[in-house]
Amino acid sequence: MAENKDEIGEILADFKEKKERQEHSVIEPLAPPVRRENYIDFAKNEEDAEISEKKKSRKEKKPAPTPEEKQAKKEERRQKTKQCLEKIKKVLFNKVTLIAVVVIALGVAGYFGISAVSEASKTAYLKPYQDKYPDVNFPQGIMETYCDIFGQNPDTQGYIEIEDIQLESPVFSKESKKYPMGEDCLDGAQVQNFVVYLNDNSLENLYKDPESYNSDSTSGFIKYSDYCQDYTFKVVGAFYINTDEKDDNGYIFPYNVTEKMTEKSSNNYISGINNRMLYSTGVTLTRQDKLLILSCDTDYRENFRFVVVAALSSDNDLKSTAAEKSNPWYPQVICDEMGIENIYRLTSKWYPEIIVKDSDGKESTVQQTIDDYKQ
Repeated sequence: MAENKDEIGEILADFKEKKERQEHSVIEPLAPPVRRENYIDFAKNEEDAEISEKKKSRKEKKPAPTPEEKQAKKEERRQKTKQCLEKIKKVLFNKVTLIAVVVIALGVAGYFGISAVSEASKTAYLKPYQDKYPDVNFPQGIMETYCDIFGQNPDTQGYIEIEDIQLESPVFSKESKKYPMGEDCLDGAQVQNFVVYLNDNSLENLYKDPESYNSDSTSGFIKYSDYCQDYTFKVVGAFYINTDEKDDNGYIFPYNVTEKMTEKSSNNYISGINNRMLYSTGVTLTRQDKLLILSCDTDYRENFRFVVVAALSSDNDLKSTAAEKSNPWYPQVICDEMGIENIYRLTSKWYPEIIVKDSDGKESTVQQTIDDYKQ
């Protein structure tokens, strides 16, 4: 046991001595790192050698291909093209694709077929009337309600109903020389207003002053149709107008304009209408209003007309109330008879500038003159 202890002691002493020597030994510094350029890049040298070899081989002239080789190359390309086309053909004309094409074709045909049937159904109601009146050309879009009326009166342009005078009648064109008669519209112009001439003074007694307007004998509304659409117009006023220029300082106010006008002309037209009203019903017209003008015979004075003005309305159950109006715009001869000053005598003699379109849809304007409104 003593021997063993001595050996263990020697081992531990020797281990301690070695440890002390390591702790006191000097550690040599590490060598600085070597820059990459100092290394020899064998891979780069091999790559440079390969590139150099390729450049050298390119410089060496290749022998020209023989005619047989050219023909073989050409045949090879032709075969590849043929194979590509065959693949495309298989894709385009396989069963699934054909079904899809047929479905699309049927869908397109169905759409146009349905459209054609729909259009035909819209005008199917005309067929019996076309058979009944074979010599009549019915207006496009005419309502079935008026097909018989138009078939019997193809020289008409509308239909009017005036409850106040128990009038229900087609409105004839000027060429027919029949009453009630409608004012024409210039070729190429858009209809803005309707003008109807009556050959009696029955409306004058109902709308000549506030008392007449407010009486129970007036409804205040007039119905009109251009055969394609029905309208209800509300009476907003009335006035007297000369048809001979000598009665108003060489001027005839063009109250009976039916066409769409330029903005400036439209404003002048509406201003002239508003100023001439004999009384007020609380309505001030604007150029956006669509009007129905009724021009009536009158015994008031020779070469004069009595004019009733009605505006397109939606409040068909509400009649307005008329009130006295100061300073209406009378023609000069009436001012002279009444002994009042004509405050409008220096106002310019306005005539409308009408918008028209040619066959190509190009717009232009037509300036009207006094000769267009002499009656």
